[in-house]
Amino acid sequence: MHSVDPQTLVGKTLTGVRRSSNHPTLTLDFSDHTTYQILVDGYNPLFPGVPKELEWDELFEKILAEGTSLALTVTDCALVTLSDRAFERRQKSDISDRLSSEDLRWDQNHLGVAFKFSEPVPRWHCVWAMLEDRDKVEGSCIFRSYEDVYLSPCNALPRKLDIVAHLARLPGSKAP
Repeated sequence: MHSVDPQTLVGKTLTGVRRSSNHPTLTLDFSDHTTYQILVDGYNPLFPGVPKELEWDELFEKILAEGTSLALTVTDCALVTLSDRAFERRQKSDISDRLSSEDLRWDQNHLGVAFKFSEPVPRWHCVWAMLEDRDKVEGSCIFRSYEDVYLSPCNALPRKLDIVAHLARLPGSKAP
């Protein structure tokens, strides 16, 4: 995990928030044309493993609903340690071959990203990651755990005009 210092966002004005429909990623756009993402530590889109989802508090959901019409200045930002109850249901059979289940539960510490914005009533908002697997037949939860999240800057993709100009400067180039 290579998180940027969350304090980097303090003073920036959040103008948009986008959720990925395919990956556990939240993209934050700022008025200074910088973009950061909240990512799940260890997530690999080629090997996703147990399904992972970003979650957040109810008040942050209202901010997400605003989408790209935001103007919220970040007044504080931090990585915070959260503690949640993880869970695994294990099937076992007894001596008469009857199936029963046994629930294992444990406390899981994990990192979340917390923000405070210049709202009329400033509050902390938090984003964290949950891993959850469901029984394919019954649909009931058979495993739930939590994973660290981190903040990563997005590198802007080169604009097409910049690429064309670069190609034009190459020796022997026939680019327009």
